[in-house]
Amino acid sequence: MKIIVVYDISDNGKRNKLANELKKFGLYRIQRSAFEGDIDSQRVKNLIRVINGIVDIKTDIVHIIPLGIRDWERRIVIGKEGVVGEWLV
Repeated sequence: MKIIVVYDISDNGKRNKLANELKKFGLYRIQRSAFEGDIDSQRVKNLIRVINGIVDIKTDIVHIIPLGIRDWERRIVIGKEGVVGEWLV
């Protein structure tokens, strides 16, 4: 399945750790705090466990949005798609 992960995490260390973990799961950065990629349901469960070990549920938020391939293909991108380089946050 295709997923989008979007997050708002104030702590730089946690934010960077989450970004690195998302990359380990094969997800690609599409915005500073947004990743996308293909992942099966078992790996989504594993990803949720990893995220729960990083974030503070009192101050942080992470959205995992599953999309069907047709939804993804119908997306509208305005401007340069993808990320040229990694941001230092």
